[in-house]
Amino acid sequence: MKRSKEDIVFSKLVRTMAGHQCEYCKRTDGQLDSAHIFGRRHRNTRWDVDNAVSLCRYHHRHFTENPVFFFDWLNEYLGTEKLDALRLKANRIKKWKAVEKAEMYQNLKAKLAKYEV
Repeated sequence: MKRSKEDIVFSKLVRTMAGHQCEYCKRTDGQLDSAHIFGRRHRNTRWDVDNAVSLCRYHHRHFTENPVFFFDWLNEYLGTEKLDALRLKANRIKKWKAVEKAEMYQNLKAKLAKYEV
């Protein structure tokens, strides 16, 4: 799936909010990814920072290949209530209007700018 400018700033924001470390193992010395909890095809949560965690490449791949372990960790890390609310939001259909998408992009950039100061 092609990465848009929204995807790029979103990924950078998620990794920055996590202090540039893997939220699972706390590593800071490797390549970090923004890992979606509910995949990018879920438009309603695609650019929602609550729907992503910062993971090192190793753990991103490990959890992608072992989704039960990922769910177990997320359940402990985020809590059942937050995960359930996120699941409901992810399963709602969303069609982004151009003006909404532009506003969302500007909001992501503004949040990132606050962290980069």
